[in-house]
Amino acid sequence: MKPENIPALADRVADIRILREHHVWAAADIFDFDDLDDRSRRKFRALMEADALLDAVLLLAASAEPPRSVESISNHAGHWQCRMRYASARCSRSCKSEHADLAAAVLAALLASFQQPSTARRRRAIPFLQHERAHRHDTQIRDH
Repeated sequence: MKPENIPALADRVADIRILREHHVWAAADIFDFDDLDDRSRRKFRALMEADALLDAVLLLAASAEPPRSVESISNHAGHWQCRMRYASARCSRSCKSEHADLAAAVLAALLASFQQPSTARRRRAIPFLQHERAHRHDTQIRDH
């Protein structure tokens, strides 16, 4: 695994509108795609060829060490929230992310699960959320 690349990819995912194939391949590179067993590599490639990005991200999560799994997914006002959990011998941890795109929210939660808790808390807000909040605030001020 290349943990030094995780914050950069997390920032890229936060800035995108929808997840694209190259983002998932970048995640696969970070998580040492070549270290997966043959069956998992074939399945991952087939999912990517089918443009099943969400399933490919879930396969990466399940193949991680320790394996990650989605604890919950919900949509609130058009924004997907994903909570991912993993357990190691030392602890159990849950990471949450939010994004307008479901696959991006799942990838963001996976990336957050590999970051130190203090780093994940410092993550900046997703730019489109800041824009929407600012726009709503401006509208409310004008209406009053």
